[in-house]
Amino acid sequence: MKILKALSITAVLLLFLTSFTSLLGDSPHVGRWKGEDKSNIGFLELTSDGYAILEFNGSKMGGKSYFHDGKELAMTYQIDDKQSPIAIDLIRIDKSDDTEVGRLKGILEMKSKDQLHIALGFGREARPTDFTTDALLFSRVK
Repeated sequence: MKILKALSITAVLLLFLTSFTSLLGDSPHVGRWKGEDKSNIGFLELTSDGYAILEFNGSKMGGKSYFHDGKELAMTYQIDDKQSPIAIDLIRIDKSDDTEVGRLKGILEMKSKDQLHIALGFGREARPTDFTTDALLFSRVK
């Protein structure tokens, strides 16, 4: 009987501890990031539910729903941390039929828990291979 009680307490304790690790196990990329390029300040937000939001000069693009050229879109992101450097894709989705209408490929590296280095292949099909062009250093805002 004592063994059964001890096993029950151990099972409850393990269940309790693992529930906290899943809450704390968010990706280090998740958050709101501030970047500066030639005195222009922009923000990148990567949400825990997979959405990306870009903000420049007060204009926002991305998230669960936004409008561009008369269409309702969403912007999601995918990160592949098995690649080196880490791959990131910003994906625009047409909300009317849930199809992909564009993908911006990039790479990222965490300089620290509060600094994110990212390079995006603007206007190119190919993913950048290094941080020498089109790269920005972002600092965590929250």
